Amino acid sequence: MAEGRGERLAARNFYDELFALRDQQRIDRETAEKLAVGSELPWELNPQGLMKWYMAPTMTDIAMNVFVMYVQKIPPRSRSGKQLTQGHQLGFIWKGGPGHTVIDEVRFDWGYRDLVQVPLRVPGCVVQHFNDSDEDIEIIFCSLNTAHAMSVDRGSGFDQVEPCPEWREHVRADS
Repeated sequence: MAEGRGERLAARNFYDELFALRDQQRIDRETAEKLAVGSELPWELNPQGLMKWYMAPTMTDIAMNVFVMYVQKIPPRSRSGKQLTQGHQLGFIWKGGPGHTVIDEVRFDWGYRDLVQVPLRVPGCVVQHFNDSDEDIEIIFCSLNTAHAMSVDRGSGFDQVEPCPEWREHVRADS
């Protein structure tokens, strides 16, 4: 045990802290957002692409936080960033198509209203989504929020392997 940890632990009452956490969660639930209005949510440009977040591990003002859910917009003939992830994610093609997804160097073609299933793989998998059309596509992604129970890495790593082209342009424009 780390030096001094025993004394730090002995100074706390974890049972009382559990009840304090329960009480805080009850207060938070009373004021939590129960409706996420898509038109009010901002688009975020990041290395993975253009994303609109409905539920995220760091959102604390929503009624439940058991899922990670966002919409990703990919411009015509563009692609998302390439990402190492454990997988265990669903992507529903909400708008546009055709396109394709590459999972560990295997291509999967999809179209409007198809469902991309990124498998759960303990060592992780490398994933990237491509828009093969001349119009924007939007993909709704959903996965379980295990960030606090299992860490964001979820045992396999969570890394940006390559940014999307729009992020590269954004970074160049800011330089």
